[in-house]
Amino acid sequence: MPNPWGEVPATGNGRSIVPRVEAYMARVREKAVARDCVSRRSHYVPKAYLRAWSWNGRQVRVLDTKNGYDKPRGLRDTCVREDFYRVTDGDNVQHNQVEAMLAILDDEMARLLLRLRAWKPGDDFAFDDFMSLAVVVGMQSNRTPQARRFLAARSSWLSQRAGQPAERLTNDDYVDLLFRAMYRTADQLSTRQLELWDDPRGRFITSDHPVLLSEDVPGTPPALYSCKYVWWPISPTRLAVFNINQQGVKIVRRVATRGEIERVRKAVIRGAESEIIARPEDRDVPAGKVLRKRPQLQVSCTPVDGAARKCRIGFGWGYGATCLDRACQPLCAMTHTTDQAG
Repeated sequence: MPNPWGEVPATGNGRSIVPRVEAYMARVREKAVARDCVSRRSHYVPKAYLRAWSWNGRQVRVLDTKNGYDKPRGLRDTCVREDFYRVTDGDNVQHNQVEAMLAILDDEMARLLLRLRAWKPGDDFAFDDFMSLAVVVGMQSNRTPQARRFLAARSSWLSQRAGQPAERLTNDDYVDLLFRAMYRTADQLSTRQLELWDDPRGRFITSDHPVLLSEDVPGTPPALYSCKYVWWPISPTRLAVFNINQQGVKIVRRVATRGEIERVRKAVIRGAESEIIARPEDRDVPAGKVLRKRPQLQVSCTPVDGAARKCRIGFGWGYGATCLDRACQPLCAMTHTTDQAG
């Protein structure tokens, strides 16, 4: 398959980044040592992203799946938590400087969103932009309350179920994992085919966990390294897609089928942590309903060597009310290398 970029689309886990990413990550490092951020409100989904679903530039329709709330909400108060990234420095002083660091990545995301929302066949897309897109989407996929909840559940499972030493996941641990996972996720996204699916009727919706993995086999937890699609709704009329199947061009653009649109909408509703964002006129959403089930950590076990009683533990997500533990009884091996899927 011809490489449309002319360069290897991978960061090498951050060791080989393109000049554009290098420039803004240098600014992120500068912000890391400053203490100029006074805000305690952390937007884990940027306002520039959510604004595409707004009718007035200030509000979006939010369906809260915990209490059935279905009303307009200001962008300032949507997908935000207080002190979500609050960490402690070496002098044992707490601060919210991470919010200022992520603001730089949010500015880059806003720039790329403008390009992708306006892109049409015949337009070019630079290699630096493609690699930067993988980085910001990689960060977005890991910076939500749901991603943090999954990491906390995994830590708890290792400690309680597998007898592994694992401490409670703190803010400091989470922020460290967030930045370390960014390039690993970006490398998996950048080696996929970038596609743009359009819906002229504007039926794409989003949520407080906007980066979605396609569930290709029923009952099997989606995994980033193997799922066919990674979906990222970027407006009611356009979906950014990372397809595992390469086609040898920079961007594939097409009109999504009705079945594909429904599949994405269902994935958004199932994959939301607690907030679904839709257009005011959209009536095919669970408005006013309390959805008690949401994605949960799923642990599965695959035998590797029966004689040696060794298995491989896979971590992904399933849909339920509690942690879905399908590991063997008794757990026959934690002496091997574990795989984290998702």
